[in-house]
Amino acid sequence: MKILAIETSGKTFSAALNENSVTIASCYYECEHIHSEIIIPAVERLLKDTNISIKSIDKFAVSTGPGSFTGIRIGMTAIKTFAQILNSPITTVDSLTILENSVAEQKDVKIVAAIDALRNEVYVKQKNEIIIKNIDLLIKDLKKHKNKILVIGNASDIYKEKFVKSFGEYSVSLPRIMNMPKAEVLASLACNLPTLNYTDIKPLYIRRLWVEGIKKSRKPYFQSILL
Repeated sequence: MKILAIETSGKTFSAALNENSVTIASCYYECEHIHSEIIIPAVERLLKDTNISIKSIDKFAVSTGPGSFTGIRIGMTAIKTFAQILNSPITTVDSLTILENSVAEQKDVKIVAAIDALRNEVYVKQKNEIIIKNIDLLIKDLKKHKNKILVIGNASDIYKEKFVKSFGEYSVSLPRIMNMPKAEVLASLACNLPTLNYTDIKPLYIRRLWVEGIKKSRKPYFQSILL
């Protein structure tokens, strides 16, 4: 089985090709918010370098967020377009789950995936539900754990001083590149996850588009890109 995965939920872009549960090619770019300019050339390059036709892709995978609203819309629109044209299924995975699976489990260490949500808040998981939590309340809750704390996600950099003060340098010891969700991890997860039709996939908007001045009563929308 061949899987093409795209991850655009943050200020980075990554894409990966996975064949029979093995990553055969991947790319990663620090792109800020220009995903739309990178996405098609990057996919074309991956396919060319591996001599694989887009028509031979059995499944597509994309991250649903939380993260950058614009990035999520661009990534999902591209994957939905590929899937619609080729009549292929899609697997979706949230960005926190991707982060959690980016590092191996360690004895006596609690891995905490956390993505900045602005306003001194972070996206985190609570009983398998993704919520927005004040950073100080999160730290207060984490202090209840006896294990070492290891934060993965961009929150470890943005709130580094707070984490170090409460849990020591180890809590934010991962290199920056490790704190970004990657398409190759997404593709690996997608190998064993169920699929959806392109009409059924939706972005995970935990917070409304307040930064874009969208009224509360409006529904989230997709921003089309020219393919």
